[in-house]
Amino acid sequence: MPPRVPLIAAVRIHPLLQALMAVLALLAAPVAAAQTSGAPLVRASLVSEAVEIAPGGEFWVAMRQQITPRWHTYWRNPGDSGEPTQLFWDLPEGFEASDIYWPVPYRYPVAHLANYGYEDDLLLPVRITAPANLRPGDTARLSVHAYWLVCEDICIPEDAVLTLDIPVAAQTTPGRWAGPIRDMLAALPQPWPQQAGFTYQNERVTLSIPGAALSEELSGGRATAAEFFPFRDSMIVHAAPQGVRYGPDGVTVELEAGARFTGRIGGGVDVLDGLLIFREGRDAYLAYEVSAVTGAPAGDFAAAAFAPGAGSGAAAGGGPAIGFFQAVFFALIGGLILNLMPCVFPVLFVKALGFVEQSRAEAWKVRRHGLVFTAGILVSFAILAGVFLALRAAGESIGWGFQLQSPLFVLGVAAVMFAVGLNLSGVFNIGGAAGIGQSLTEKRGLAGSFFTGVLAVVVASPCTAPFMAAALGAALTLPLSTALAIFIALGLGMALPWLALSFSPALLNLLPKPGGWMVRFKQVLAFPMYGAAAWLIWVLAQQTGPGGLAAALGALVLVAFAAWLYEAVRTSSGKGGWRITGAGAAAASLIAAVALAFAVGPGGGMAQAENGSSAAGLEWSAWSEEAVEAARAEGRPVFVNMTAAWCISCLANESVALNRRRVAEAFAEHGVVYLKGDWTNRNAEIARVLEAHGRSGVPLYLYYAPGAERPEVLPQILTEDIILRAVQRGTS
Repeated sequence: MPPRVPLIAAVRIHPLLQALMAVLALLAAPVAAAQTSGAPLVRASLVSEAVEIAPGGEFWVAMRQQITPRWHTYWRNPGDSGEPTQLFWDLPEGFEASDIYWPVPYRYPVAHLANYGYEDDLLLPVRITAPANLRPGDTARLSVHAYWLVCEDICIPEDAVLTLDIPVAAQTTPGRWAGPIRDMLAALPQPWPQQAGFTYQNERVTLSIPGAALSEELSGGRATAAEFFPFRDSMIVHAAPQGVRYGPDGVTVELEAGARFTGRIGGGVDVLDGLLIFREGRDAYLAYEVSAVTGAPAGDFAAAAFAPGAGSGAAAGGGPAIGFFQAVFFALIGGLILNLMPCVFPVLFVKALGFVEQSRAEAWKVRRHGLVFTAGILVSFAILAGVFLALRAAGESIGWGFQLQSPLFVLGVAAVMFAVGLNLSGVFNIGGAAGIGQSLTEKRGLAGSFFTGVLAVVVASPCTAPFMAAALGAALTLPLSTALAIFIALGLGMALPWLALSFSPALLNLLPKPGGWMVRFKQVLAFPMYGAAAWLIWVLAQQTGPGGLAAALGALVLVAFAAWLYEAVRTSSGKGGWRITGAGAAAASLIAAVALAFAVGPGGGMAQAENGSSAAGLEWSAWSEEAVEAARAEGRPVFVNMTAAWCISCLANESVALNRRRVAEAFAEHGVVYLKGDWTNRNAEIARVLEAHGRSGVPLYLYYAPGAERPEVLPQILTEDIILRAVQRGTS
């Protein structure tokens, strides 16, 4: 079930602001479901050791999983998340199938969690028993409906119906899969013959396994690591280090107790069973099934320490993940830097003007406004995070800034920006809209501070500041409560400068004195708002084409008419009927704007151009996995630019770093293939690439040097020198 989006307490806001926010909510609602496209990440098939089977005999078949590199499926106990592969057989009458005989899995650390699973080419063997009444010459059709979850940084459920026809003969005849299946069976964990024991104290579990042969593996055998994987969930903390010790009589493994031991779930533990795995490097060469009961066997089990097993199972294809506290710190710093991003400037100008006006007020009133502004930011980030994480949990391929991939949401934000600009220009007067021109004692002034915080988050959402990418990437792997904490830290970082300003009289005293200049400055600040609205309409045109552009311009005209009509009604000295009629007309105009906005529609969008070039002569082609592989097969370096029309950071990087003469000359000299991935509209393939590199949104810049296994991930803020150095490193 997707995580629930937290409910937010109502804030009293001016009626017209409520109408504008309602328009925004309506426009944001239709977020189309992302579709998983392309070939399956796991190629599944059913293989048999026998090409002919005898009546009444037993033989082995296996579900083969050919797993895409860097992805994995799951063991019988998936660990902190995931689901094991499930097989539902449809066999001829009299046939019987065993459960899966599970091979030894790997450990896959993810932030402070860990999972167990498989990668590459996998066989999951099953023993089939044929009935004795089969007749030679018949054909037995084996069919199974298989379900599995395949994951990298994201998880995708897949399934397939697999069939296998096997002729019946007088005796069983082995085929080409007999050798691989028998090799897999020989490598399966074997039951350890001696009874193990465990003790639990102070949230630590000590597992004691008797047997001198086990000690010999650690003292002088091939083992470079040893670890214990439990069969049942919540028995241990999967990601915690395991202390392994050995003595003349056996081995002990120190484990951090899981929720079943600590009593958070279940009713106690009587048996602890699982795999004791000896590894040489990363690969297992020996594994035993161990069953332990309460109590420690007698003997010397702790003469010497061995390497902890938790470090031996590095995640396939991934680097070390940052922890929760590091992610919170990165989010705090990223939110602070977010104030400097171009997409946030217009709203911050308005807030700065508000602080100028508030600077001579009583200190407690200024602090109250700072806290309410901070609350607006934090509440908005919590809502955005809740929607984001809920959609991710439901299987959507989305990332940071996903809401601006909806043309209706883009139009809604443009309408709000345009309305704020009209307010600053004096077309209509709602001081609470931006925290300007209202007494600090009025409730709608506080509502204005809250709404300014909301607006700051809305316009900041398509931006990704330095440190944000790692923090948000970690949030995608964490439980809902801890992931929300990272988003809240991001919002707190964004609010910190303004919170400090409101709580520091010394800083407030540095601001200029309020005066008549504020009226002109307020009017000047309308133009950044108009510029932001114009930029969003340009983004909308990239998404929907000329038809959507015409509808959007018409909607803005109706928003302007509603604003003018509202002010005319507010300042009218006429009878109440005119006021009611005027208010009704303003409301009707807003409704008409919403109706016209829906003409934009949620879909479609304009197709990405297949190629193009900049004024500096830098030529590019549309990104695809096939284009990357084709260029690399030719031995050419590849530069990938994942961008979007609504990402100002992306556009700024292209202007100041990418679309430059020196870069174009370097790309031409070294034969660099420049590929551009356009994420303006929803694209599940681009979303998967972002997630594979620990990013939740654009920009993302990858440089594939000739012959390199993996691309170099460049910083989110580019310069010419950064690009040129990457090209030079990759070709030197």
